[in-house]
Parts: sequence; C-alpha cells; structure tokens
Amino acid sequence: MLHTHSSAPTEFVTVNGVRYAYRRFGAARGTPVVFLQHFRGGLDNWDPTITNGLAKTRPVVLFNNAGVASSGGEPADTVSGMAKHVVTFINALDLKRVDLLGFSLGGSVAQQVVLENPGLIRRVVLAGTGPQGGESMDAFTPKVAEHATQETPVIENFLYLFFSPSETSQAAGRAFWERRHARADQDVPSSMAAMRA
Repeated sequence: MLHTHSSAPTEFVTVNGVRYAYRRFGAARGTPVVFLQHFRGGLDNWDPTITNGLAKTRPVVLFNNAGVASSGGEPADTVSGMAKHVVTFINALDLKRVDLLGFSLGGSVAQQVVLENPGLIRRVVLAGTGPQGGESMDAFTPKVAEHATQETPVIENFLYLFFSPSETSQAAGRAFWERRHARADQDVPSSMAAMRA
C-alpha cells in the first residue's frame, strides 16, 4: 500500500467544467470502492480505521461531489443530480466497474447510481441510510436540523448526530473525532451553499 487515509494526496479531475476532488489509496488490484459521504461531509469525514482497513485488499477512492468541500462546480440539489456527478467522476477516472459505499445521504446517492447504471456497479454497501423519499426521510427533526446546519461543525454536533448518548458511544465518537482530524492537510469544510442545495 503506497498511501493511507492520512498520506494520500488530494487529487483533482475536471470534467465539463467541474473540478472533482478525490483521494485514492490502497491495494493496486481489486475492485475499487468509491465512498459517498453524508450530508455536508467531505474527504476527511471518513474514519481512517474503516478506509485503511478496506485499503489493505483493494483500491479506495474518497470523493467530494460537485460543490462539496474542495470540489468545484455548483452543488446538485437532488439525489439524481448528485448521482450523475458520481457517474461522471467514475468515468473520468476510467474505472470500468466499482463498488460503492454510501453513508446516509451518500447511501441515497449510491442507490440512485446503481438504479441508473447497474453495469458500472458490482456491489453497494449502504450504511445509516434508507430509500430516497422513504418514511421520515424527507426532513430533519428540529433538534437534528439545529445540530446539522451550523456553519462550523463542532464535536458536540458531531457526537449528537452520529453517536448515542451512552458513555461508551460518546467515548467512541471522541476517538473517531481524533482520528478524523489527525491528517495534517485537512480538506476545507463544505460551504453553506452546499448545505442549502
């Protein structure tokens, strides 16, 4: 493995005027797994324990959709629009067949990608997600919105959104927070414009 989650350089590929940011690392062979992140998440919102674990046996590709964090272009305002950017990005890297790992909103996007491009996708892993438009999937509760839509993410919001209030879960969340901030050259946070889209 030449690079890890913490050492892989941020690279860019431009298609149709959109500059997509990504990091690629891990094994040289095997089906690449493309990671699709949660609402407002970017390259550095993944847990290195997971990405490095998968990278031991296959290529890993972390991806910022259009207008998210360090990617350029206008952020899509629909899941279908986000899915089109994913396919454009995969094709730009000349990847013939990939697996997708979609977390939360990224899981909705992954489902749309595979529905529209079944020949491109070998397998899909869905985590913390559901079907687009599914029951209770159309809006945040007021408390979740309060934590998810602040301009500058802080650990208290992160712990509320992704971990249960138990002591064990909160400790696990703090450890994850430390791992995800260990990289020296952190990606820029997603903009408020990306959040609104």
